[in-house]
Amino acid sequence: MRLHLLYTFSIFYNIHLTYSNIKKDVNKASLDLLEKEAAKLKKDGIKCSLKTISRTAVERLYFADKISESLRCLIKKLEEERTVGWAWSFLGHLLQNAKSKYSSKSSATTAFKQATKFNGKLENFVKEWSFLGPFVIGKLEIDGDPIASLGGIQEVAKSRQQKNVKFYSELVEKGVVNWSVYKQKSPEESIQIQPQINWNDLVNSLGSIAITEWQGWLVGNFFINENNQNILIQCLGVAIVWVDNTPIAGDLYQRKQFQFAIKLDRGLHNLYVPLRAKAVQTLQCSIKSSPSSFEILTPNFLPDLVDGYIFSDYISLTIINQQSNKWLKNIKVSLEDQSQGEPLKIQQLNDKRFHIAPGQTRPVTFRIVSVSTDHVIPTCSDLELKVKVTTSDGQNIFPLKLRCRKSSESFLFTFQDHDGSVQHGAAIKPIKGCPGREDDTCPTLLTLHGTTVPPQNQADSYKRMEDGNYVFGVDNAWTLAPTRHGAHNWEGPGALTAISALETLAKLTQEKEWIKYKSSAQQVIFAGHSMGGHGAWHLATHFPDRALGLVTLAGWIKKEEYGDSNLFFRHDISTSHVDPSVKAVLEACIAENDVDRHVTNLKDVPVLARIGGADRTVHPYFVRRMYRLLMETNISATYNELAGKEHWWWDTKEPNDGGAVNDPQLRKFMTSHAQQPIKQCQDKDANCDDNKLNKYSQRANVDDEFTYTVMNPAFGEGMRGIKVMQQIVPYRTSTVRGFVDAKGDMALKTVNVMAMQFYLPPNRASDWTGKRLEVDGSHIAHVKLGVNYCLSQDRWHECIESDLQRGPSTLGPSRRVAESPFLIVVGSQGSVETRQAILEFAVYIANQFYLTSDTLAPIVQDVDLSTSVADGYNLIVLGGPTENTYALQFIDRLPIQVDDSGLKIASCRYETSRTGALILAPHSNHHLALLLLGNTIEGLSDVVTLATPTIPPMARSPFSNLVPDFVITGPEFRAKGPGGYLCVGHWGNRWDFRPELSSCAHC
Repeated sequence: MRLHLLYTFSIFYNIHLTYSNIKKDVNKASLDLLEKEAAKLKKDGIKCSLKTISRTAVERLYFADKISESLRCLIKKLEEERTVGWAWSFLGHLLQNAKSKYSSKSSATTAFKQATKFNGKLENFVKEWSFLGPFVIGKLEIDGDPIASLGGIQEVAKSRQQKNVKFYSELVEKGVVNWSVYKQKSPEESIQIQPQINWNDLVNSLGSIAITEWQGWLVGNFFINENNQNILIQCLGVAIVWVDNTPIAGDLYQRKQFQFAIKLDRGLHNLYVPLRAKAVQTLQCSIKSSPSSFEILTPNFLPDLVDGYIFSDYISLTIINQQSNKWLKNIKVSLEDQSQGEPLKIQQLNDKRFHIAPGQTRPVTFRIVSVSTDHVIPTCSDLELKVKVTTSDGQNIFPLKLRCRKSSESFLFTFQDHDGSVQHGAAIKPIKGCPGREDDTCPTLLTLHGTTVPPQNQADSYKRMEDGNYVFGVDNAWTLAPTRHGAHNWEGPGALTAISALETLAKLTQEKEWIKYKSSAQQVIFAGHSMGGHGAWHLATHFPDRALGLVTLAGWIKKEEYGDSNLFFRHDISTSHVDPSVKAVLEACIAENDVDRHVTNLKDVPVLARIGGADRTVHPYFVRRMYRLLMETNISATYNELAGKEHWWWDTKEPNDGGAVNDPQLRKFMTSHAQQPIKQCQDKDANCDDNKLNKYSQRANVDDEFTYTVMNPAFGEGMRGIKVMQQIVPYRTSTVRGFVDAKGDMALKTVNVMAMQFYLPPNRASDWTGKRLEVDGSHIAHVKLGVNYCLSQDRWHECIESDLQRGPSTLGPSRRVAESPFLIVVGSQGSVETRQAILEFAVYIANQFYLTSDTLAPIVQDVDLSTSVADGYNLIVLGGPTENTYALQFIDRLPIQVDDSGLKIASCRYETSRTGALILAPHSNHHLALLLLGNTIEGLSDVVTLATPTIPPMARSPFSNLVPDFVITGPEFRAKGPGGYLCVGHWGNRWDFRPELSSCAHC
């Protein structure tokens, strides 16, 4: 009897529980909704043709614009299975569709509420991805997209559920590709796209490993079940993700720290992911609600204490504004606590004036300053700090730990870089001091690392073992190993970072009384390995007057010819469309980075070039080629090719003897040139006597000849005390050939030089004030240092102010705008949709700057930016005159006209739909502005994609490669890449239009 009662109770309880769950999960309003909508559809004769009602099948109907049948199938599905969350979400999405006759906001709300019970506020990952590809692509940042000519991915993606839809690609047999499906089981799971292509056949037949790089599209969707959701998107392994029509920066470097906010309303949302990979593409995307208003990231580097002293004091904390529609304001950093030592305080820098835009990731920089003394702690131990970050949306206490390093060890120091960001490097003091130098100032070994090598590892590679112990550094010079995140190749921003580090180390050592031996930024041994070997070539050829010597190890010549890295128009989609004049303009943007073009500048610089004979990472071919050029140019150089050695090694002949960068041969070279005193010749100085031996060049009382080569005066300092300030035809080869007679009198012969300047070089005997000078036959009786001399009517004379409207500080190409502190200025005019799109574009560009190169890129609205503040920065201005109040003033300074229909440059007018423009312009005193505008939002969007860094796995900073002074894009740009440029070019010396510098000489 007892068992019978228990059994009866169990049945009753289970029935009651089942009924309760149904009541909880599917309420009466939802059941009424299904009944009501089913009746409407039945009355209209709408039937569901699907045998199996799946999400994929319903999507196929939906993308075919069969909205009514989609509704009928969803209702049928929910009548059979009432707890299917995706079906309720899809039903709500269709019911809120204003184009549908069955549209009802109240019914949609009911469906979304039901969906929330099953799936929550959102789907946190894409469960099914559709892949289209692979298609061929070039190695440059910008190329065409074969899908664009078919209406773009948003339109083409509607066919992804259909069968037998064909697309065309030269990478596959028979030339046809289709959509394929990839499933994802969890937010943490990665998707690996590996097209089944006979890559070996392509590589062998075409003779190019670069053909293994391909492009394609990955498309997926997810549901949001409530309005006004602040969503964080994180996609690892890709450069950009389009959420519906909004670009979001991807975490291409997969640092797994970055997620970007976007505001989304309820409904179905699409992710469009442009893929670019070499053979295999791996990515991981997650979607989640924002847990807080902002997040502070753990710094990737901090300055070290040295023997308990503060050596450098710059610190950068990266803040992610996780709000999609609210600026993070009133950001203040203060010191809450420290674990020990003398009291410190925080000095916040100027970026506190600028807010952090919705969805933006931006560093906030400050200094840790000693109140009384640099000797913070008496014994060398770590110092723990607690920093408080206060914002308009709350505050956070963030811990920091500063290491303490002994003075005999390498240490990290930080500095404010050329663009205002905080960067870092490693340094080691001289092992044996600086004999023979009265002021205790030592030369600096500037050593540049290869790909992925941290700066401390680079500095510590200068080690050898003595008496069983490692000794770090160089005998008679400071060792300096700077770094900057990203694929800068020690060009552009990377090269400027190296120079900033060099000058900062010199300044800091001069300021610190507790440091005996000081560092010189003017007496430098340039060195580097692999990518750093290229950097050493690059810096030495552009700063030869600072060079005591050059040590280049396994260094390549130019990235475009090194392996398959950045091949210039080889497999690109655009090669079928691009005009040769466009190629010429684009190549002029990067010619300054070609070290072989500048080899003559190494005259008088001792060179040691070395590589392993078995190196297949950087083949000896590259160093051999440079050696030949050095010999042809009669430059003193030693070439050493070590048999059997590969790209890197620790030992050469004996264990722990210094290896690839610091073996006895290299130590002897560095020591001999570091110890050699070189004094600047001054007027009436005994060292200027004609019969004295110049210890550096080892020439005495003999004729001398040299050639100084310049591709772009914007980068570099000059040679032999001569600096080209302006070219007759910009971005073309310029040379100054010098002839020095036995008396020291000099004659110069110039080619393509409009203006130049004379200065006293730090390491070369050049007494400009006491010698006779002829330039192209013109006699200059009394040379004035630091004064510009101009060529006019075949005669050289002192320039007047109007002669130099563009000089080194205002030359292009467009990347120069980011080589000084800059602001991104967003327009506040126009419609709500236009203003929102412009702000989203600005956030995308700013985030790309940070992700690719740790660049500080503040965003400010035009109405909030005063002229006095703007005049102190370079500017990136988004929006034309009708959207941005700052745009017109720059347009008025150039030979262009902009109106609602389009743009006119010189005599060429462009007013087709979807026209965009990127334009470099003069701004305030020696500053630049970069304008991004379009006659439609789509045109502006096209120009914004010029900031997309897409070369995996290492992406360069926005606008840093092949972007000239101006670019006009047209409606075919997305499909043809540079082949869709309507016009590209460089401005003249007076910001004038020059037909020989553009691709649109005739319209």
